[in-house]
Amino acid sequence: MGAGVYKSLSKSGFTAAFALIFVSELGDKTFFIAALLAMRLGRFTVLAGATSALCLMSVISVVIGRLCQKIPSSINDTLPIGEYLAVGLLFYFGIRTLMEALSPPEKSGADGETTGTGELADAEEFVAASEQKKKLSPSSSEKNFLGKFWETFTLVFIAEWGDRSMLATIALGAAQNPVGVTFGACFGHLLATLIAVIGGALLSKRISERTVGITGGVLFIGFAFATLAGVF
Repeated sequence: MGAGVYKSLSKSGFTAAFALIFVSELGDKTFFIAALLAMRLGRFTVLAGATSALCLMSVISVVIGRLCQKIPSSINDTLPIGEYLAVGLLFYFGIRTLMEALSPPEKSGADGETTGTGELADAEEFVAASEQKKKLSPSSSEKNFLGKFWETFTLVFIAEWGDRSMLATIALGAAQNPVGVTFGACFGHLLATLIAVIGGALLSKRISERTVGITGGVLFIGFAFATLAGVF
């Protein structure tokens, strides 16, 4: 029974979406944004706002992926465009993620100290810019749940737009079952965000972006090969 359920989930796209999203989100920009906001706005509020934004993004991504299947039938009958698009995107992000993870850290200044680059630095800069805008245009709704929820939702949604996890979801949505991919991606986002809001502050000091990047890159390439094998 267990093997049958696993096989069914694999075919549905749930497993692929969950694995790719969960690994790619750990240590990602939106992961650290959620961790930083949780310390200021509260864990439950940030979990609700961030997960809602990421799930909406997942639905949008899958819809975009399915639109790739709406290519004129005269082309799509002889050439599986959606599947090839998925393979191309997964390979691209796999290679790019590995290159970013394996590249040496940048250095600047006369003392040659490592610069504050990476997803955590990007997240800190993104949140700081948002807080600066709030100071210029304060709102009385910021102290209630809806205000904090909306702040989290908009920040995470904007940060996630065009991110590799969004494009990976588009690729999987074009090649596999859209319902399975949607649920798998949403569950992956939920679990990663839960980890971020509970222990993101501590984890950010211990997590190895290099290790996460290598793992994510290998997964992207692995699923690209799996998707390619399914084409033929």
